[in-house]
Amino acid sequence: MKNMVKYLLYLSLFLFPTGFFARMAVIPAVSPASGPEAVTEASYGGAYLLFAGKFGGEISRKEIASHSEVSVDGCAKGSRIFQFTLHVTKSGNTVALKSKSNALTADMIVKLKSLSKGDSFEFRNTKAHLPNSKDVVDVHAKRFFVV
Repeated sequence: MKNMVKYLLYLSLFLFPTGFFARMAVIPAVSPASGPEAVTEASYGGAYLLFAGKFGGEISRKEIASHSEVSVDGCAKGSRIFQFTLHVTKSGNTVALKSKSNALTADMIVKLKSLSKGDSFEFRNTKAHLPNSKDVVDVHAKRFFVV
């Protein structure tokens, strides 16, 4: 019996530090990001918004003029955006415009075509229906900068 207690004591002394180091290995390391531009599609996971085939970043006036709707990617094929708010920032002033479909409204198209180099726009409060038309998902988007 004495030997059994001694072995259990040794075993617990051996396993205690092992468990401590194993827990330390599971804690993820935090790396500082250089800003919102450092976030990529892969880090979002789930559905993300595409405009002119892009998920944000730099966009030309020509690309803006040739597209009039948004789409969703990163979720079930056949998902469709049914609402979003477009925030257009021109010369430091921001205007919010709402849409209840995946198409840009006439006002949105006019505002986007009037943007010049250095202006930006962003899609917010974007929601999409999954192909079954019952489930709703939030759609992530990034800011677009006119070049």
